[in-house]
Amino acid sequence: METHLYFLRHAQSAANELGVVQGIGLNIPLTELGRAQAAEAAHALAGFSFDKIFSSKAERAMRTATAVRQAHDQIPYEEIHELHERSRGGIEGMKKDEFLRQYPDVEAAWKREEDVRSPLGGESFEDVRNRVMPILEKHLGEHAGKKLLYVMHGNLIRVVLGEILNVPYGLRARIAQDYCGLSLVTYDHDRKRFKVEFVNKKLCL
Repeated sequence: METHLYFLRHAQSAANELGVVQGIGLNIPLTELGRAQAAEAAHALAGFSFDKIFSSKAERAMRTATAVRQAHDQIPYEEIHELHERSRGGIEGMKKDEFLRQYPDVEAAWKREEDVRSPLGGESFEDVRNRVMPILEKHLGEHAGKKLLYVMHGNLIRVVLGEILNVPYGLRARIAQDYCGLSLVTYDHDRKRFKVEFVNKKLCL
């Protein structure tokens, strides 16, 4: 028996336009392009069959999920707090150039691909792993043999794929995750192991 887990990154948010550090604390909406991307992704997924759809509680993820659900309005849907983006703690909302000025050592550590937490609180990739993997393991027990869609965030998807492929935490940022990129993993309940089917299949411009 296999359970299929689809991971869809949300559409474009306004964070880049604002030039700020994003994370859990900023509930940034989709851009106009992001709304168009969500509609494209919804169209691409209209022919898919899902047994349940999950989303983080961030507006950018919920709005993307809302678009997808227009073609799947009879499918159960649940928003889960633990699927939120990697927390950056007290630096969230800070202008990126100001962050670089105040915390060059942290930026340098990230460039060396070290899995360090952001200053003023926040999560490492390992912290994210410890938050999200128990949720997925719980769902594997509750929805064995089903097809589940998760609409969430790039860093979460990187963490999950890196966990399955045994990629060191600091290197998981190398896993490409475009807006509305779709990845699929299956879990073989007999062998008790995951298999990555495809990664970051773009569903929009």
